Amino acid sequence: MELKVCEEKHKRIEEKINVHDIRLNDHSKRIDKIEQSQSRTDAKIENLCDQLKQLVGIMKWYVGLTVGGLVSFFLYAIQHNIFK
Repeated sequence: MELKVCEEKHKRIEEKINVHDIRLNDHSKRIDKIEQSQSRTDAKIENLCDQLKQLVGIMKWYVGLTVGGLVSFFLYAIQHNIFK
């Protein structure tokens, strides 16, 4: 009688171990997918940062040219007595 009980417990333990193995393998697959997704996201963020750096450079040139144009206009206006 005890042998049957031990065998039944052993079967249940093996079933639980198999279920846990399947879960671990599934989690491993999920972790791999998350890591791949994270690496793609990191690459996209890096590209966005590079594009922002370029945009900031363009904006600096735009502001500089605009200020230079305004200063030139006021100097021209003062020299030709446009403001009376």
